[in-house]
Amino acid sequence: MKPIRLTLAGLQSYREKQEVDFERLCEGGVFGIFGPTGSGKSSILDAMTLALYGKVERAAKGTQGILNQAENTLSVAFTFELTGAEGTTRYRVERGFKRTGGASVTCHLCRFIEVRPEGDAVLADRLADVNRCVEERIGLTMDDFTRAVVLPQGKFAEFLSLGGKDRRQMLQRLFALERYGDELLLKLNRRAQETGAELARTAAEQQGLGDASEAAREAAAEARRQAAEAAGIARAELAAAEEAHAALRQVREREEERRALASRREALQADAPRIARLEAELARLEQAERLRPALEAADEAQRGRREAEARHAEAEREHAARKEAAAAAEAAWAEAEREAAEAEPRMAARLEQLAQAEALEREAAAIAEEAEEGRRRLAEAEERMRACEAQAAKAAGLLRRAAARQQELREQLKAVELTPEERSSWMAAAAQAEQLRAAAARRAEAERELAQAEQALSRAREAAREAEGRRAAMVRQAEALLDRAADAFRRVSGLEAEIRREAERLPALTAALRERVREAERRQLAARLAETLKDGQPCPVCGALDHPRPHVPEPGLADEDARAAEAFVRRGERLADELGGLRLKVNALLQQAGQTVRTTAEAAGRTFALPEDSGGEVPGEDAALREAAAAAGPDADPDAAAASALDAAAARAEEARRLAGLCEADWRAIAREADELARGLAEADRVHSRAAVEAEAFAAACEAVASRHREAAEAHQAQLDVWRGRFPSLEPEDADEAVREWERRDREAQEIRQKLERSVPFVEEQQKLAQEAERGMHEARLAREVWRERLEARSRALEDLRNRLAAWTGGRPAAELMQEVRREAEALRARLADCRERRETEARMLQQAAERRASAAEAAQSAAVRAQEAERRLQKQLEASDFRDADEARAALEALPRKAAAAAEIEAHREAMRQIEAGIAHIDEVLQGRSVSDEDWRAGEERLAAAKARAEEALAAAAKAERDLEELERKAARWAELESRRRELEELTGRYAKLQSVFRGNAFVEFVAEAQLEQVCRAASERLGFLTKRRYALELDSAGGFVIRDDANGGVRRPVSTLSGGETFLASLALALALSGQIQLRGQHPLQFFFLDEGFGTLDPELLDTVVTALERLHTDNLAVGVISHVPELRARLPRRLIVEPAEPAGSGSRVRLETL
Repeated sequence: MKPIRLTLAGLQSYREKQEVDFERLCEGGVFGIFGPTGSGKSSILDAMTLALYGKVERAAKGTQGILNQAENTLSVAFTFELTGAEGTTRYRVERGFKRTGGASVTCHLCRFIEVRPEGDAVLADRLADVNRCVEERIGLTMDDFTRAVVLPQGKFAEFLSLGGKDRRQMLQRLFALERYGDELLLKLNRRAQETGAELARTAAEQQGLGDASEAAREAAAEARRQAAEAAGIARAELAAAEEAHAALRQVREREEERRALASRREALQADAPRIARLEAELARLEQAERLRPALEAADEAQRGRREAEARHAEAEREHAARKEAAAAAEAAWAEAEREAAEAEPRMAARLEQLAQAEALEREAAAIAEEAEEGRRRLAEAEERMRACEAQAAKAAGLLRRAAARQQELREQLKAVELTPEERSSWMAAAAQAEQLRAAAARRAEAERELAQAEQALSRAREAAREAEGRRAAMVRQAEALLDRAADAFRRVSGLEAEIRREAERLPALTAALRERVREAERRQLAARLAETLKDGQPCPVCGALDHPRPHVPEPGLADEDARAAEAFVRRGERLADELGGLRLKVNALLQQAGQTVRTTAEAAGRTFALPEDSGGEVPGEDAALREAAAAAGPDADPDAAAASALDAAAARAEEARRLAGLCEADWRAIAREADELARGLAEADRVHSRAAVEAEAFAAACEAVASRHREAAEAHQAQLDVWRGRFPSLEPEDADEAVREWERRDREAQEIRQKLERSVPFVEEQQKLAQEAERGMHEARLAREVWRERLEARSRALEDLRNRLAAWTGGRPAAELMQEVRREAEALRARLADCRERRETEARMLQQAAERRASAAEAAQSAAVRAQEAERRLQKQLEASDFRDADEARAALEALPRKAAAAAEIEAHREAMRQIEAGIAHIDEVLQGRSVSDEDWRAGEERLAAAKARAEEALAAAAKAERDLEELERKAARWAELESRRRELEELTGRYAKLQSVFRGNAFVEFVAEAQLEQVCRAASERLGFLTKRRYALELDSAGGFVIRDDANGGVRRPVSTLSGGETFLASLALALALSGQIQLRGQHPLQFFFLDEGFGTLDPELLDTVVTALERLHTDNLAVGVISHVPELRARLPRRLIVEPAEPAGSGSRVRLETL
């Protein structure tokens, strides 16, 4: 963090806006802020804290009394930079306050702004939001800021004397160590929970994958191959059916096209009479179109004649009106000329008089301004005289009170100063009390840790008992579920055996039917061979020449047997395929559900096995036929027996399908419950194992904590015995109060000495102010008399001028009256010019009207001649046409727009007739007498639909087989992936459990804070050794507090409260320098400055030179230091100085200016 610019106005002794350029001040590394006592040096630090946090450290309630008494508003703005790994960002905080009554103020403006090259961006504009933005960016509270960055009066040594707990908390905020405490533990718990949940999900997903073994994948691959072969056959049959159907559709479409064309031709032939009427109308419209130019010319000539006659009449009327207007304009011009001649002399005289009055007005105004200036100067002189009198009285009163206060302070100092014996006893008691408190703190801490460890052990044992109870309940649920699963397995196994027997019986029946088909084919061949036998010719089979009993065929019987047998064979094959698929489904159900139940049984500590296959004897071909024939009766037809056997098999397959659906639903419910129980048992085992491990760890921790507690109690008792031996009259619990009383007296004595030191410059300043007030009062009295005489003379002259002006203007401004006279003269001249122009205009317009009247008469005569000639030409053309008169021709022209439509319609009719005749001829040529009846078309549609259905069924079966195989492959790969992830998660869960036990409580944060404090202490000790020439060093005691090691006195260790004022300043300075060098705001922004506002007056010249040298070395560490002091030696040493000039009494406020060497 680096300061850039500070502006303030209205704060304490500052009235006008002042600006402090920290960029120039910080260039040299060390700079000073100097000025007399009370000039407003410390107010600069107040302005920084007010801008950042909205409060002033030393003001009551943070803002009481901070507003200058002569102002009603206050404003501060602080610009600073934060530098991190991502670069430098500049911010500005603005706050404004206004008075609400007395010493109270309220904030009316509050903004947090990011300063960017392209323009400022307001990040927050409400009080709470601005405060939040400041703490988020800087990471320090106001107390931390005033302890480690800006050290105002009274706060410099506070960090040195803070207690161990408060110091650790401050270090946690300064170095952003909270991320190693609750924040880190929260992240760790969240990740542990997420890992545990992911482990449970992984195990559950593994159980839900079912059977994906190698045998299951091989069975699915074989099913896919068979389904693919069946799909190929179905596609070939579908292609042949589609080709035949396409040929039928082509013929049928051509027939429909011919019927449509014939219908359209009949419609066109019916419309022929209307087309003939259109042709006659078209000829009449063409004749009327030829007459249109003559008709239009005659109409135009008549219209021109009427318009010319109307223009001639209008010109006559206009000429008469212009003649009357010209006479009126002539009379008006004569009257205006007479009025102008009478008014001009009178107006000139009045203007001369008003010009003189205007000069008198300017003179009166100048005298009035001088009188007003005299009154203002007189009031200022009287005000200065009163202010000087008040200042002199105030200075005299302050001098009296200052003398009384000095005497009072001397008496107080005598009462509170410690004697050497009291100081020695105080130092020894403080050191011993510090050791006793440390021992008591360690004992209390050990007691608290022991109580926490016992509570944790009790909770862990209770958690282990609860986990064991939950697991026992889940095991009982699992045993009941396994019993249900065993019953369900027996039902499903029986169903699977029934389906297998039925599926194995069908191939035998199908083989018998195929044998019947072959027998029918043999009979057909024998019949065809018998038809070719002739007596005397050898038989092609046996070679005999005699054929006494040739085979006599039964007409149509063989073909019917073959078709019936072939249909039964296809039906049997489809039924066998359905039973095979159903059997595969039941087997898959058995394997999948069995895997889930086995997993649950293993989790519950039991075993579970699938029942053995219950196979039955498969009937042979003859047995199948005999069974079918027996079911049909002794005289039944073989086809009827086969049909009966297939119907019975289909009924049993449907019943098996229904039972399979019921078993599947039952098994899915059992699988879901088994899956949930398996996950629950796994979770219960994990919780129980973790609780048992935690209980063992907590038991060991309790033993260790109990041992530390005994040691701490013994150490505390030993310290208590030492105390009672050295201080028998002082109880340990009263030691702190006694030490605080001694410290209070010492602080009071130091403060009284500082107040006495500060009172000397104050008395001198008040004496100087009293002398200046007397001198100012004398000067103000002389100025008052001079301005009073000047004011009376100017008042008399002004009265005389105003009387003269009233006689000429009547109290109105002369310029206004002159403007009225000039407007009157201008209006008179304008009226005369207007009348002259009007007379000339009317005469000119009268001449133009006469010319237009003559032109209109001539045009009317010419238009009449043209109209007669056009009418003659029109009559001549009408006589040569079929129209009786012009009106009939004009009526025909009204229908002329329909000419193009009629011609187009006639041509379209002819073209449509030609296209229809050509289309019918083409279709007849393509069909060549072929046709398709409705019965043939329906039969083709049915054949195509049947082929499509078979193809779709085969493709669906192939796709399902492919999907089943892919699903099994995916499950196998997923199971292997999940197994690897499960092992990783189990290992990670164990690591998280160990880390949770390490990070429990704030032990780790306190460890890091203590380590950080040790680093700060080592750096501070090194700086203190340089400042004290290796006499003193800083160390940490067992309670985390600072102690001084006096190396010049044999390395004895004593409390920091035993140091003198100058030694305390050096130790605090060394600690502040070490702390500022290591602070990282929000853990990422280095601290690049800090301020000191006290302490240099307690140093001798040699030690002061050593301190300044140490501060100048900080410039190489990129750390700027600002010191506030009135010590002349320090001001002469520093190259860059900000000088604060005190406020003037009843005048301007404090001012700042920059000085450089």
